[in-house]
Amino acid sequence: MAKTSTSAGHGAHGDGAHSEHAAHAHISRGTYYRVFAALMVLMALTVGAWWIEGIVALPRLLGVAIAMAIAIAKTTLIVLYFMHVKVSERATQLYAAAAFIGFAIMVIITMGDYFARGWPPPPGPLP
Repeated sequence: MAKTSTSAGHGAHGDGAHSEHAAHAHISRGTYYRVFAALMVLMALTVGAWWIEGIVALPRLLGVAIAMAIAIAKTTLIVLYFMHVKVSERATQLYAAAAFIGFAIMVIITMGDYFARGWPPPPGPLP
């Protein structure tokens, strides 16, 4: 007599599909709560930095640097945990890193062009 490889727990896919699915890493609920708490702290830091910037005469560049550092930290948490890049395959992590590097190059080129045009713009009608 021949044995059948399907069982009630595995369906028609057999053991191979189940073991492949079980090997995939997952992010725990506690980690989601910790990331959420970190995002709330970073949001409070963003509001606090804005509030303090209005009271204390900080150099504009320092205020922008602080805001960008907080924004980069929040973006990193969201991409790693909520977009599951942290537990994804290496190819997915490579594509995420390549997209970030491509975006950074685009912003650098755009800002280089913006600052090369001269500031402040000359008075008068638009060219």
